[in-house]
This record gives sequence, structure tokens and C-alpha cells, in this order.
Amino acid sequence: MKTLKQFFGLLASCMLAFGFTACEKDGPTEGSIWEFYPMSLYFTLTGENGEDLLNPATPGSYAGLNITATYEDNTYEIDAFEGKKVPYGRAILAHLFGIYTTQLEDGRYALCFGELDGADTYKDATLTLQWGDGTTDVITFSSKLKWKGHDPVINRSFKLNGTEVAKDTPRPIIDIKKSSLHGELENKWNISPLKFYIFLSNKKNRDLLNTMVDGHIGLYDIKAIFQGKEYSLNNYPEEDKTNQTVFNGLTRYWHDQNNPTPHPIYFGELDGTETFENEMLIMDWDTLGRDTITFTSKIEWINGKPTFIRRFSLNGEEVDKDTARPIIRIVKDIE
Repeated sequence: MKTLKQFFGLLASCMLAFGFTACEKDGPTEGSIWEFYPMSLYFTLTGENGEDLLNPATPGSYAGLNITATYEDNTYEIDAFEGKKVPYGRAILAHLFGIYTTQLEDGRYALCFGELDGADTYKDATLTLQWGDGTTDVITFSSKLKWKGHDPVINRSFKLNGTEVAKDTPRPIIDIKKSSLHGELENKWNISPLKFYIFLSNKKNRDLLNTMVDGHIGLYDIKAIFQGKEYSLNNYPEEDKTNQTVFNGLTRYWHDQNNPTPHPIYFGELDGTETFENEMLIMDWDTLGRDTITFTSKIEWINGKPTFIRRFSLNGEEVDKDTARPIIRIVKDIE
């Protein structure tokens, strides 16, 4: 009899315990406050050779183009957000800044879109990136908060053009492969090659490159030294009338020696799309010594349009700028 009473007592205890457990709901415990990290989506842009195409210093970079992001029928221009980033804390909501440029811990440049409320539910939400060159990429994402007992579980998925690329993180880093704009934009603008026009005279303004002038220099004694190579004068190459780069080294073209107009020699052509930073062209005049031409030539692309940075110095003094046809006038201190 005692055993039977013990059995029913134990059964009642189990049923009571089961009843309480069955009625308990999933969710946070009473009085607890949960904060969920806002979502921000990061995008890197990588070229065919692994180059960072958001870095302004990369040739063919997309930095400077009119990049926009469209989300929920609103279009956000790059780096156009107002206000400042706010710290996270209790009762501080996610702040939607739009899309802006940032750098990751590894030094890569990235675009960040956010912030979005980390506790909200998103089902196949769409973010469209327009790159300013006529191409777009579509990011689709879902996020749902569930409770397992008193613990939150958030399932997230991020897709790039239909393919899942990240999941279960509030900070996905999505790498997008693109082609460099280096060739595309340059071909569109038909950029002229660099060609140096070099004049040589004495202090009385007598043309020392004209063989009809007394005291002229021996033309075949002249040399140009560029990037470790030496170039002698090349007579009368066929002159190219297009914007295609034709490198002829050091040249002169036919002209009437009786014409008093100064007769230059030329060096080039050099690719007008190539970057030169403090590059040196040394002119060796044999018995008249040497002169050093230092030049910088590079292109920055802003909204798909080229901005040229070109400077040309002779023996340390600037003599020309902002041209693909620099004129270098060298004066020798001789009679």
C-alpha cells in the first residue's frame, strides 16, 4: 500500500512538472532586455588580377564614379550620409547612413551599406548597387529572429546575383569581381600619347640644332637616356597622325635648314594612359654636358571622366604642365 501511494505521488509530481514545462513559452525571460547588433553589409571590389578596385590609387579604380545603392525604393549616393556614426547601446536604434566608403582591417577599401535593425525580419529584401559604369549587382538578403527557449537564434542569408555568399552574420563582407576600368575608359576617351619637344640654343638664342647655324652641335653625338636605355638620334621616322602610341625614341623630322624657326628634336611617344611618377629623361649633349627632364604624368578618373596631372621640370625647375606635348627649351651658356 505504501508503495502504491509513493507511485501515485511520484506520477503526480511528474505530471505537475510536465504541465509547467509544457506551458512555458519561448522568448526572453521576464524583465530581461536583449540588444541585437544592427546589420551592415560590406562590399569589396576585386579585379581580375586581385587588385583593389575601390582603392583610388589603383589604375582603373571605380573610386570616384557615381556609385549608388537602391533599397526600398530609395536611392543613396555614395558618401552622402548626414550626421555621424553613433555608438550602440540600450534604446539606441540602428541608423541608416546609406552607402559610404570605409577600409577593412586588412587595408582593403570597401563600401558599407547600413545600418539595418538587427531584430527586424527581412524576407528576400533587395539592395541594388549601381557602379557608375552602367553595370549593376543585386544583393538579396533574409533575416529572421527566433527564440529557442530563452535564447535568441537569428537565421540570415545573403545572396549576390542569386548565389549565396554569406550567412548568419550581421556584418557580411561580400566580394564582387569586376573588370578594371583601365582600358575601357581610356579607349573611350582616346587619350593622346606623350611626346617631348626639345629645343637647344645658346644665350644669344641661336638654334644649336640647326646644322646651318655656326656652332651647332653634332646631331649624331646627342643621346637620350630613359629607364636605363640609351637612344641615339633617329632621322625622319614616319610621323603617326593618330592617337596610337608609336615609340620612336629620339627623333627629328625633315625641315628646311634655311628656315630660321627653331628646330626641335623629339622624344617619344610614351603611353598617355601610363602612370609616370618623377620619371627622368636625361639629354646627353656630348661636349655641352647633360640636362635632366623630370616628369610626372597620371590620370585620375572622376565620374568616368579623366583628370590629367602632368608636370615637367628641367634641372629641377618646372617648365611646362598639363599637356601631352611638353615644350622643353634648353639654353646653354655659350656664345
